[in-house]
Amino acid sequence: MTHDWESYPMKVQDYREGKSPMRRKMYMEAKEMHKGKEVQMKELEHYMKELSQDMTEMIQDSSPEEKSILKQKITELAGKIS
Repeated sequence: MTHDWESYPMKVQDYREGKSPMRRKMYMEAKEMHKGKEVQMKELEHYMKELSQDMTEMIQDSSPEEKSILKQKITELAGKIS
């Protein structure tokens, strides 16, 4: 059985871009095209997973100063979710 997320293009122009830009596009299209709540939530979950993986990779090579800024920005972002 093939899932929708397994068939999307994995081509990334620059490895530093990560995978999340394509997944964001898929989530936004599901939302804009009114594909249904279930599809939209599935795409959101996949997008957040890949975004988290991209950020984890970015954090691994970050300096303490960069990590401090990232932590501050993520805290601010978390505060906006309500």
